[in-house]
Amino acid sequence: DSKLGDIAGDGRGGAVLVLDPVSTSPVRLGEGPAREVVILLRNAEGHLERVASNKHLVPCGTCGGVAGDPYGYMRVANGQFTIVVGGGSRERWTDEYTFAYVGAKKDWFVSSVVRKVVDTETDREKHVDLGVKELGAVSIKDFDPGKLPDVTLR
Repeated sequence: DSKLGDIAGDGRGGAVLVLDPVSTSPVRLGEGPAREVVILLRNAEGHLERVASNKHLVPCGTCGGVAGDPYGYMRVANGQFTIVVGGGSRERWTDEYTFAYVGAKKDWFVSSVVRKVVDTETDREKHVDLGVKELGAVSIKDFDPGKLPDVTLR
């Protein structure tokens, strides 16, 4: 997937890509390499150039459980972008990660995470909203959702 926009909030424009690695062998359900999120910004000549990436944000295409591919969508806004993933079966989970550009550091830092789980039979749900206060200053390059608290109904 790809989205164009002013992701640094400086008028130059850029792009966020979600890249699926090439697979040379059959992949079993729940296994496979995660996708890479790549950030591109326009340089002084107007060409897009790679400035950051992350291989932890978007799980593999078969890692969403019965729900299928866990990659949902992304949104790009002035100076920020959001990536949404989800999956499950009876208990459906969604994670929404938002990153904001910090010009002084020339990097994107996680600004919020919303993790949610819903039991589709009982409608019980739980969600956790995390902000900079709970997450700290974590660059897109270093962000790993696996280090976040799990959200479960148990």
